Amino acid sequence: MGRRYGIIHRLAQSAEPISVTRLSRKLRLSRDALSLWCDAAFATGIVKKRGRGYALPRRLIPLLVEEENVRFIGGLPSYLALRSVDFEAFDQFFKRGNSSLPQIHLGEASREGTIWDHTAFLKLVLPREKGIERLLRGGARVLDLGAGTGDWSIRLAREFPLSSFDGIDPDSTAIAKGTMQIEELGLSNVKMRVQDAESMEYSGDFDIAHLGEVLYLIRPRDEVLRACYRALREGGLLVICEGLASGKKDMRRIENQLVHAMQLDFALQGGRFYTKSELARLLSKTGFGSVHFHDVGGGLWFVIARKLRDHHKG
Repeated sequence: MGRRYGIIHRLAQSAEPISVTRLSRKLRLSRDALSLWCDAAFATGIVKKRGRGYALPRRLIPLLVEEENVRFIGGLPSYLALRSVDFEAFDQFFKRGNSSLPQIHLGEASREGTIWDHTAFLKLVLPREKGIERLLRGGARVLDLGAGTGDWSIRLAREFPLSSFDGIDPDSTAIAKGTMQIEELGLSNVKMRVQDAESMEYSGDFDIAHLGEVLYLIRPRDEVLRACYRALREGGLLVICEGLASGKKDMRRIENQLVHAMQLDFALQGGRFYTKSELARLLSKTGFGSVHFHDVGGGLWFVIARKLRDHHKG
């Protein structure tokens, strides 16, 4: 709630502790609701209090506010909180193995949960993959599959203005929101379109294809990866951001705990996490090679694969 309603950001911007009354005026929110939030945040150690004013500790600003900082984790509790609002869907899932209830907050939760993914790609992966960075700086054509509201494409389009980004997603509502944001920002190098990935008819048009936390949900995966293969030029690169499950023996290692705990949530959405070996086999089967795995922490991986020149499947 602190992130959703701008409370944390307002506290971070203030040089001095700010009162509930002033917060209420600045944010145009209920004073009573803000008072309860501030009390709860103080009790749990999220904010500090001096007199009648509240402030966000400096040490928490990179973690909760600065979305372009590699230490940022604010999107994860936001994701979990939003997913918990749709918790009743688990009743059907546990009793029937699936759920037909609408998961109303899934889109918003996914946007919050993937903010750090984009930062990790820019700050952790590109320094290790200089070839991709050179492509983007020089002017690459990039395909973003399962783009949602286009946040990844928009962020990279601003960072790499010589490159162009084509985002596709079957969700027309998400595409409409993304298109509106692109227009508001005045970006000319991003385009969004409603389309299923498996029905793409591109052939050798792109330098890079991106799948950001969507592969675990896509059906049928083979067809989608073959469509990516066709869409890429020879030697083109596939970038996958995905949570990867560890083997049974490593489940309790701290770096694997989160991804295993989230398996229930992803199962509710109709998907599951791959292991590294499963994903490597799938990529090889669909024509990709030179696979690089980059562990960025918390069970999240970036996988870079190249379209092999001598492969003719699909």
